[in-house]
Amino acid sequence: MANKGDHNILVIEDNPGDFALVEEFLLEQIEAPLISHVSSYKEAENILSVKEDPFDIILLDLSLPDKTGMPLIQGIVEISLNAPVIVLTGYADLNFGVKSLSSGVADYILKDELTALSLYKSIVYSTERKRITSALETSEKRARSFARQLNNILEEERSRIAREIHDEFGQQLSGLKMSLSALKKNVGVDSSVEPVIDTIVGDVNNGIQILRQIANELRPALLDKLGLFAAIEWLVSEFKKRTGVASRFYADVNQPVISKMLEINIFRICQEALTNITKHAEASMVNIHIENKNERLLIRIIDNGKGIKDATLHNPLSMGLLNMVERANLIGSKLNISSSADKGTIIELMINTNDEKNINS
Repeated sequence: MANKGDHNILVIEDNPGDFALVEEFLLEQIEAPLISHVSSYKEAENILSVKEDPFDIILLDLSLPDKTGMPLIQGIVEISLNAPVIVLTGYADLNFGVKSLSSGVADYILKDELTALSLYKSIVYSTERKRITSALETSEKRARSFARQLNNILEEERSRIAREIHDEFGQQLSGLKMSLSALKKNVGVDSSVEPVIDTIVGDVNNGIQILRQIANELRPALLDKLGLFAAIEWLVSEFKKRTGVASRFYADVNQPVISKMLEINIFRICQEALTNITKHAEASMVNIHIENKNERLLIRIIDNGKGIKDATLHNPLSMGLLNMVERANLIGSKLNISSSADKGTIIELMINTNDEKNINS
């Protein structure tokens, strides 16, 4: 008994006999399927370019007059409008079958083993798998959109708190310092009190420096005033002062014009990387190098520490690494981390600065 349901199927097959067999199998298992047939890659390209409603499934012969093999698979997957592609072939090459699946093909079936039932099962499984995958992709996009909005809100709040600390607390401490200086100059103040006043003034100066440090870590003023490169250079300088680790920043490219959101996330990734180095690496040297590679910004953070263990590197609960990966995903950049025992770690961040599209797509 034929199975009911809407099935809009494109068969790309240049052999009339093979198409007749596939059509017979489809009619045997599916009630009133809508079958379209083309016999070349060019015809498939034409029909897919004008098709308003996407096909539910594409059945693809691996050898066509104008394109064959992996280039054919890659071309059809690219123009398939997200319809699952099932390869039907007479070539029993397991390695090629595995490679084709990794290229986006939903299934790989040998024509010699094809039956009406096996074809129908493959169609049902492929379409259901695609439905679930699409639902997951939609859910992931929503989650990332929410994460992006949350990240923006957090950065705005950090910026507000940094301004409050700098403007309010900083001004109060500056006022206290001026009052103490005026008190010291007061003729009626006992000279024995002057050392105490000097000590308090020194403590106030330390407090002002600490407040500035906290405010800069929350939202570096250099980032808003002079841009990303200046902020990263300041970050490296502060890291060197705080840890004593020989550190260097250099860029062989002028700073591109990028959005504030992109700037702050790149800065946070560098900040997180240096924090991880401080906590775990036991390094004696750190370099941050920025270059323009194929019209993309490449940031490399290199240390000569003890490296990251594989278990830690691939641990989804490793918060420092997870934060960097998530921030990279938020701005559509690519983050690679390579490490080996006693040879240090290299963190590479690749950013598309032209139109800020996702570099991974």
